[in-house]
Amino acid sequence: MQLPFWKWAWLPAVLLIAGKMDQVGGRNYLDLARTDNRLTRLPFFGGGVGHLLRYLHPLSLNPSGERGRISELRSDLDANYVSYRGAQLWKLNFNATRGSSMEEREEEHEEEPEERQVVASPDAQFNEVVALFALTFVALAIGSALGQKLLLWRSVSVPEISGISGLPLALLTLNSSELYESTFEGLQWLSPLDLRRFDFLSPGSSYQINRRYRNGSHVQRYYGFQLWKIHETRLELPELRAFWRHFGSEVWNINQDGIDILIEQRNVADARKFMDKVGFSYNVMIDDIESAIDETYVEVPAAEHPLDSVRNNSLPWMERPGSLMSWRRYHDHADIQQFLQTLLENHSENVEIIQIGVTRNKRPLEVIRVSNGNPDNWAVFVDAGLQARDWLSPAALTYAISKLTHLWGRPKGTGQGQGQGQRQSRAEKAMRRIDWYFLPMANPDGYQYSRHTDRLWTKNRGYDSESGCYGVNLDRNFEYGWGGFGSTSNPCKNLYRGAQSFSEPESRALRSFLSGMREYLGAYVSLSGYGQAITYPWGDADYVTENQRDLKQTARRAILALRRLNQAEYSAGTSYRQKLARPGNSADWVQDRIEPQMVFNMFLKDQGRYGYLLPPHYIVESGEEVFEFLRTIAQQLQ
Repeated sequence: MQLPFWKWAWLPAVLLIAGKMDQVGGRNYLDLARTDNRLTRLPFFGGGVGHLLRYLHPLSLNPSGERGRISELRSDLDANYVSYRGAQLWKLNFNATRGSSMEEREEEHEEEPEERQVVASPDAQFNEVVALFALTFVALAIGSALGQKLLLWRSVSVPEISGISGLPLALLTLNSSELYESTFEGLQWLSPLDLRRFDFLSPGSSYQINRRYRNGSHVQRYYGFQLWKIHETRLELPELRAFWRHFGSEVWNINQDGIDILIEQRNVADARKFMDKVGFSYNVMIDDIESAIDETYVEVPAAEHPLDSVRNNSLPWMERPGSLMSWRRYHDHADIQQFLQTLLENHSENVEIIQIGVTRNKRPLEVIRVSNGNPDNWAVFVDAGLQARDWLSPAALTYAISKLTHLWGRPKGTGQGQGQGQRQSRAEKAMRRIDWYFLPMANPDGYQYSRHTDRLWTKNRGYDSESGCYGVNLDRNFEYGWGGFGSTSNPCKNLYRGAQSFSEPESRALRSFLSGMREYLGAYVSLSGYGQAITYPWGDADYVTENQRDLKQTARRAILALRRLNQAEYSAGTSYRQKLARPGNSADWVQDRIEPQMVFNMFLKDQGRYGYLLPPHYIVESGEEVFEFLRTIAQQLQ
């Protein structure tokens, strides 16, 4: 491809200008800092604060012509000062309409053949731009060989200046994020590929996520792993058991929609052949587990977050002064602890923090109590996060706690319609007659391990010296039904039930605390993910409890309330009927030993689309569902 002479005739001018800039005032203003390390000569590399300050605020000139000293810090850094006085920033806009400076050339070529007046196609324009850039780099190489020092910058487009007739351009002041975003968008038109795939600088990129949270060779990776939903609930079928034994890494959930099985990358092809042979229907819910894991670490942009859309008019409890919790992302255990401490400081008349035990790694198990101090109140205990990879239930519960404490002292009848206001007023009045006990993080050791090492870790961090494996599944470690089908005695498996019931400090702490509440415990609720179901005992067999009629009625009312709230579809029934039975779970033990009026498991979103890897976009919605369920319990509790 041959380009017209005028399209590259400006290249010698660039070299000439660069040579002149090199000698402005008899001093080389593009000389870099006097150092032997070439890397430290570049801004932001090795120079630290000094280079950053000089980049943001270059030294001004004195009337005497000598270098001015703005502060003592500048004078200390003066030996390595880099001056850019006399240098200019130019923008060559290849894709813009030619300006008035080219009108004369256009008039000279008016008599040329008509085909030259035809506008080139986008592909032809792209090829011309690539050729121009190639000529530019050749010119830069020639300039370097001649000893000329050139500095190439890229700025955002300036709407009021089009073409290259307006050169030189003024230096634009941009912060780092704006400069990065504009540069990334500006380079996109040069590439036929989606450059976001190679984005490693923005906070939401996979590179930055792994650098902050999952950095190191010890991190467990799940490249190519897939989550399948098999549309069959009878796991006892020989074909399904053979499939699980040969191809499935782990069964995540068994519910009315089917069986969710994690498939390792090496088994995906063989698993497809097996399913085609036996004829079972299935869907691939997550085609790459590692990519889905990255999505759980991102922060929801402000424009997509409910807090930004309502600006605290209807959700003021989401903005807690002094708290790190935003419910725009999943937070660390330390952030949740700091949130509880903030509630204690701001609501000291109603809030109390009780430490009921410590984990094997000496992390505290903290229960927050919200009460009006009436000794005649019933108590409701709510825990979350027994499964380490379940990040949603602790986030949703902290949201419900924040909303409860905010509404506790709110004046009556503020900002609501008469009918809705009266209904909510009665419900909130019922909630104030309850002593609420919340354990937002029942497995802090496992939770932190899942955040930094193995995202799909589900156990605590207890160590078994005989096998060398870590962890006990806390939802299999309670006494009732301990050791039944659905758990294992292998310490290296996720369903390991422990050497004996209550072998772990977390389950023992819950046992001791709940046993002390036997006389006034009205309800027990254990939150977990996922399944969108409200279940009650029993889980080991299809037995009927003495209070099952009340449990069924409360669950049905909660389902209707959740449907009115956001059209959420939850199912209800015993754990056994809902295919969510777990031997040695906490709810069955509480029903057997403590015997409160109500015992529930609430399985939050979703029904298998994301499973345990639900993105943080659903935190607020799930938190509202938890609060609505607790409000229904408060109204039903006698």
